[in-house]
Amino acid sequence: MNKGNTLIAVVSGGDSSEYEISIKSGKETANWLREAGNTVVEIELSKKAWTAHWEGMECPMDKNDFSFICHGTKYRIDYAYIMIHGTPGENGVLQSYFDLIGLPYSSSSAFVSALTFNKEASKAYLQGADIPMAKGILINTYDNYSTSGIIEELGLPLFVKPNCSGSSFGVTKVKKIEDMASAIAHAFSEGDEVLIESAITGMEVDCGVLELDGELIALPLTEIVSENEFFDFEAKYLGKSSEITPARLSKETTAAVQDAAKKIYRRLGCKGIVRIDFMVQDEVPYFMELNGVPGMSQASIIPQQIRAAGMEVSKVLDKVVRSANR
Repeated sequence: MNKGNTLIAVVSGGDSSEYEISIKSGKETANWLREAGNTVVEIELSKKAWTAHWEGMECPMDKNDFSFICHGTKYRIDYAYIMIHGTPGENGVLQSYFDLIGLPYSSSSAFVSALTFNKEASKAYLQGADIPMAKGILINTYDNYSTSGIIEELGLPLFVKPNCSGSSFGVTKVKKIEDMASAIAHAFSEGDEVLIESAITGMEVDCGVLELDGELIALPLTEIVSENEFFDFEAKYLGKSSEITPARLSKETTAAVQDAAKKIYRRLGCKGIVRIDFMVQDEVPYFMELNGVPGMSQASIIPQQIRAAGMEVSKVLDKVVRSANR
């Protein structure tokens, strides 16, 4: 893809609890792509409207072909950089739409996006790949389940989380049986499926993975040191944590995490930039979850890791766009 008159849409917003975070990520991404010399339009998607922000105007999008008219001129999008966390940008819905209209985009395919957005499905897909993972149980709103039975099987402490959600919305660390019911109800407030997992104790580390110029790259690791019980929303976005890049791990353990991250990326068929979260216990990396559209705000981890790798964020994002037609 040549820059020329190419118009890149950075698409943010969405329909989930991560809307505001997505807007921040979208603005930063748009700025970095402009810094690299691209022509960028910021497009905000919500339940109410799809709106293009162009030359100081707010212009409605034509959903038939993802174009917009502004100042009497019709603008056609050449490439979509998806920065929607949650639905519809991280779960394959928006990718399916772009596939239908033939618009290239930055993330994994519709199928892979749907797969990786579903925590339990991702873990099932990785079975047999020699990837250590926490033991878990999936429950639905229509299931009859026993909290005592779950605890008997998984032990305490454990994590209760929405199966399809991000930014730690709806996640609770449970230490006592009497807290299970409220934790499950809290997780169900974000979706119809809840994943309950044994708590792996150790160091939480995140690893960004992307393919540049035909080479699969695992970025430097980020160690998460939360002031709270775990890396929850407050820790992620309200300053209740420290993020140390690169992580304070041995070269051998760092390599083990990065190798596991690349293996997961390939096994799941990912594209673009993803972030894979691990817990490291006794030098062993346990896969926790994969973020198919990781945050790119000032508070986000991926930009930290790119800089720690000695690269410029703007140039990396530009290469992601340039690889669209390869």
